[in-house]
Amino acid sequence: MEKEPKMPPDNDASRMKLLVIRMTIAVTALAVCACLSACDPPAEKPAGPPEKVTFAVSATTDSVLAQVAQAKGFLRREGLEVTVRPHPYGKPALEDLLAGKADFATVAETPVMFAIMKGAKISVVATIETSSKGNAIIARKDRGILSLADLKGRKVAVTRGTTSDYFLDAVLAVNGIARHEVTVVDLNAEQLPEALAKGEIDAVSAFSPYTILAQEQLGKSGIAFHDKEIYTWTFNVVATRDFIRKHPDRVAKMLRALVRAEAFARDNAAEAQKIVIGFSGIDPAIVRDVWADTRFVVSLDQTLVIALEDESRWAMKHGLTEAKTVPNYLDYIYFDGLKAVRPEAVRILR
Repeated sequence: MEKEPKMPPDNDASRMKLLVIRMTIAVTALAVCACLSACDPPAEKPAGPPEKVTFAVSATTDSVLAQVAQAKGFLRREGLEVTVRPHPYGKPALEDLLAGKADFATVAETPVMFAIMKGAKISVVATIETSSKGNAIIARKDRGILSLADLKGRKVAVTRGTTSDYFLDAVLAVNGIARHEVTVVDLNAEQLPEALAKGEIDAVSAFSPYTILAQEQLGKSGIAFHDKEIYTWTFNVVATRDFIRKHPDRVAKMLRALVRAEAFARDNAAEAQKIVIGFSGIDPAIVRDVWADTRFVVSLDQTLVIALEDESRWAMKHGLTEAKTVPNYLDYIYFDGLKAVRPEAVRILR
């Protein structure tokens, strides 16, 4: 896929709408493809008829292993007939799951934390991606923002209930800025680049690929701030406790397919990137840029628990949740599935 030509600023809104449309069309097409013989055929037929599951998937570079597992027929090879429900990022994918519209969802840990704090009976099945450069602050340099200290008194947009919200507070704390010293605006992730380009806000706290889209639209007027030491995000596959209890076999099949996808993405990076580009409609240059700073591994690591606990304390401190205590997140992680499929990948203290 060739890189799209740079659009003038007055077409930024159209470009963002086009991106969302392309993401939806691409994912739908991939879901159909996975059910047809045109896709990579399974090496052997699974015993019995395929079991149907619905997968709410973030159509971004964060769901690489889920996308590869579907496109290469690994899910079908394990005996799963998957219906994909595409979403522009993880939070609405999780909302699909909570609404009973999906059996699995891909999502970062922050929306998972908020859902659990609200009483959702869900469990993380596995982490499928980690990155210490997935979040960034993108600001308007032409408004005098040359360092993170310059965010004081500015209007900064986030997507509430996601990693972008948490990352902003982490950055502010490290730079000695209180949350009340900035005006925080809540926008959907796909709205952030356009709002910043139009000058409606001074900066955004965002996650990829919206960080890169925002940089592209600002051009020389923008500046990006990353901090690999502040925060490492996790992107996860989540299911309800009830589904896991009733269908542990389907969870195991999903995990085996994801492990296959991990090996494929590691050994065939260029082809895996093409799958992501076709799945999401994201510019190839953006996919390659994100790929370099991302780890695609199926695991359950202590980092996940630490992040969930830290973010719970943050949410309570700032009144973002009515919960008063940090949950025991060990109760919200399904260990048995990955222990059966890849025991060495379970690295959480219990």
